[in-house]
Amino acid sequence: MKKLFAFISLFLLLGIGSAFADVTVKKLADGNVEVTFFYGNPRATEVLLAGDFNNWQNGAEAMTKTDKGFTITKTFKATDELRYKFISDGNWTTDLKAPDFVDDGFGGKNSHVVIADMIGGDDDAAAGKAKINFISWSMIGVQGNFLTQNRIDTTKKGLDLDSVSIGFKSYNKFAGNFLPNCPLYIEIALAESDLENYDGNQKINYLFQKNDYGDVTVDFADGIRDFLSGIFADPVHYLAQATDNQSGGGTASIPGPGSRPFLGHLKFGFNTPYVNFLTGFNYAKPDVRQAITWKTVTGNWDAGYWHVGGFNVFTLGDKVLAAMEEGTGLKWDIGFAPNKTGDRKGTKYGYWGWAGVKNDSFAVDFQTNGMYNGQFLFTDPVEHDFIIGAKMPQIEVGDGKLNWALQALLATHQADSKQIVKWNTEDGGAGNSTDYFGYSTDVWYRTGNFDGVKNIAANAQVGYKAEAFGVNLEYRMRGAQASMLYVRENHDDATFDLSDQLGVLNSQRIGFNGWVKPVEGLQIDLGVTAEMPLEQINPDNEFAVAYNSSTEGRQSWYGDRFAGDNDPLYEIESGAELKFTPAVSYSLEDAGVTFGVYGDLYYNAYNYFEKIAYDDSHIRYDANEGRNKYGCSDSQFRLKFAGASANVKFDNDIIKGLNVYYGLDMSNKVRFFNTLVGQLVFPYDTTANVAFGLKSENTLSADKSFNEKSNNPFAFAVGFSKRFKAMKKPTVYAQFVYNMDPFKHFGDGQDQLNLDRSNVKGSVEKEGKGDIDAVDWYDGRAAVRVGVRWDI
Repeated sequence: MKKLFAFISLFLLLGIGSAFADVTVKKLADGNVEVTFFYGNPRATEVLLAGDFNNWQNGAEAMTKTDKGFTITKTFKATDELRYKFISDGNWTTDLKAPDFVDDGFGGKNSHVVIADMIGGDDDAAAGKAKINFISWSMIGVQGNFLTQNRIDTTKKGLDLDSVSIGFKSYNKFAGNFLPNCPLYIEIALAESDLENYDGNQKINYLFQKNDYGDVTVDFADGIRDFLSGIFADPVHYLAQATDNQSGGGTASIPGPGSRPFLGHLKFGFNTPYVNFLTGFNYAKPDVRQAITWKTVTGNWDAGYWHVGGFNVFTLGDKVLAAMEEGTGLKWDIGFAPNKTGDRKGTKYGYWGWAGVKNDSFAVDFQTNGMYNGQFLFTDPVEHDFIIGAKMPQIEVGDGKLNWALQALLATHQADSKQIVKWNTEDGGAGNSTDYFGYSTDVWYRTGNFDGVKNIAANAQVGYKAEAFGVNLEYRMRGAQASMLYVRENHDDATFDLSDQLGVLNSQRIGFNGWVKPVEGLQIDLGVTAEMPLEQINPDNEFAVAYNSSTEGRQSWYGDRFAGDNDPLYEIESGAELKFTPAVSYSLEDAGVTFGVYGDLYYNAYNYFEKIAYDDSHIRYDANEGRNKYGCSDSQFRLKFAGASANVKFDNDIIKGLNVYYGLDMSNKVRFFNTLVGQLVFPYDTTANVAFGLKSENTLSADKSFNEKSNNPFAFAVGFSKRFKAMKKPTVYAQFVYNMDPFKHFGDGQDQLNLDRSNVKGSVEKEGKGDIDAVDWYDGRAAVRVGVRWDI
């Protein structure tokens, strides 16, 4: 390979087409530079260029298709540095032929271009050269929070100032090579204070505050004095809500950074012709690994969020790999990662190791994971996973291309749930099995034995793509105790990588996705899935008893994970839930206009066991009647979401684009939610947003809790953002939201819309508070916001 650092990135970037990209520069007469980006996968349907120069996904630009791939040319200053990725048919892809790479902090790499280096003829500014890049993501904002209805008596309406707060988040990174062939990644978390207290655990700087009864607890005089004193004397202490730094990290027995600033990520290593070494500590993320269909190591798995763990990664160097390829004609990918992050806290030893091989016609991959409870590595085993997979690159079949992929998991548990609870208690833990695994799995009950299909998960995919149509078929299954280490399932931020990939516990799914282009510009999509229980787990079975019991070694918050689509398929005798996802889009490319409509429809055809006769410590169902009907409907059928969008691009000096999104949300048990969001894009990186919402009674509801006097039928929001070219290109924004919030959270980039296709999204409340859907999120509340975001 040309660049050693690109090999390390390969774990994330084995997707189709990722190795066929390039970037070139050309100096112009006016002193500026013309940069041409090239993505060499002509099989892709649509490719976008997203980077720090066009606000990433929000401003991603379509590339032009050629016979050999996709290309786009843009003009920059000779002093600019660029970070970017391609979005190929919706998949984020790093340019492996870029001159340099920087760690994105999530186990992946951003391509990096220093234009001055390329003008000077330096075409090898990558891993072999000593160079450190500075990266910063910072955001500061002020928010006035209002109540539109009284918290105690919800029938009382108005607009009452509730609090004023100032928030600050700043993550500063140094990435590159501090010596030739010595990769380094350091992140300093300078501050993490928020604008609003979502669940009672956020760090907030209040300028003004009232309690639930309307009493002032922080008046403006004290709030302003505190602000001025903190900003002028000790801004980091004030903005970060710093403490004595002796508490935190999840338990008083493990001291950690109870305050900011702190060392967030730390990774460094060295590369030789024979072996590459990388080590990480604290919140450092391992490189993502996705060789077949699953991510078998996710980029949000922490080295140790209690700040006591870490990992090492050993991979074969270029010279060894080249010799192996020359001798066998195959490309090899081999590595081993002993660690103390088997539980993601940083308190349990473990490992992951892999061996992959591929050529032009196939790829085979094997990975094994382990976790241990002992004081030494490889002692007191808890779990071992064995993952094997194979895939075939696209091959010509008729007028199109065919591909297939298979992957399977065998999860073995050397300790049962009772033993894990005992260990956790002895270690001073909460005395349950879920806390032992560090908020990283949805498998809380383990028999400790190999239990046949309960320990297995598998996925099979077959696809065919032609010019005018395409089809994908998938089958996946997951047993009731099939887990996968180093893949995260976290209740506090709705990171459900494990169940999203493998499926919910005790499930199997057959899926079909197809699309057709009957005429130029028109595409019709249809997805159909049938979700079924893998086994009949009778209510008297230990798995069903453990799930329904509060005494089987799982924390109280654990039930919050199993809501709606994440509910394990227990106590179902037969049947399936069908999901239909039709969509239609029409694009007038010459006019720059695109229209789209979609829907998510469900049909519940489950047959449940007749009765569950448990004692008072278990959930009780009186009969089967109504249990296969949706909670918000008297029917087994439900239209959950629907939406429509229109996107128009203009080529003039007044307006650059208009985006309109209509969403119908019928997922709430009590109320329907209609939303209409409009976005105007002006020249000079200026954007204006306006949104309207209508909340009405769900007339199909089986839930009778609707109160018309408490309902807030009308909702709206307005927002404005502007990105400046001076001072490292900050984005300034101002917003007003009333009974709805179509914008992202403060720490996610609040100047951007928060949509799922055309539907306004809700919010995730941390620490077991559960999800709040869009109709309830910001219901009875309003806010005025101003802020600044830097992405340097």
